Amino acid sequence: MRRAQRKRLIERYLAENRVRKLQLGTARNVQPGWLNTDLHGYGRTDVVYLDARKPFPLPDASFDLVYSEHMIEHLTYADGQRCLRESLRVLRPGGTVRIATPSLERLAALYADGDVGARYVQWSVETLDPEVAVPLPGVVINNFFRSWGHRFVYDPDTLRHALETAGFVNVEEVPLGELERHLADTPEFRALETFVLEARRAG
Repeated sequence: MRRAQRKRLIERYLAENRVRKLQLGTARNVQPGWLNTDLHGYGRTDVVYLDARKPFPLPDASFDLVYSEHMIEHLTYADGQRCLRESLRVLRPGGTVRIATPSLERLAALYADGDVGARYVQWSVETLDPEVAVPLPGVVINNFFRSWGHRFVYDPDTLRHALETAGFVNVEEVPLGELERHLADTPEFRALETFVLEARRAG
């Protein structure tokens, strides 16, 4: 998408929406009423190009909500910090950031003898085509880190620290909601693989 076209789409969105919501790493989860952005276009004209590792082409204090699902783990920790600081910059005072991301803590818990964990290990090996097709936690965890371009996988404490370091306040873990679509067709494993933190820009 050319810069001039991107600028027009952003300006139109800002002009037409009093409550403004920014989604980073939209992929195919396009949300109506949002400025949906991604590094890739996926052949869609309603997804605006935005590289979350770089300054956002958006004005200061212009959004009420910034959201990403299964995106921040594709960035290095340093790039994730840049993304969070830019999210803080574009939020209005009192605005919210909502980050849904895989849980390193829950992946590590696969070594415990839980029934859901065992089913997840079996499902992962059968579904995600790991290098070693053996249903063992070590195979699943290695595949999780090496596949899909993951760069830094968080647990809640590490993401909380990252958000606070970026300048956010009132960080809290919240339940999965309607926005989260990852593994929507496999609800048994959604909560195992994803956690959500929300935080605010100080008012």
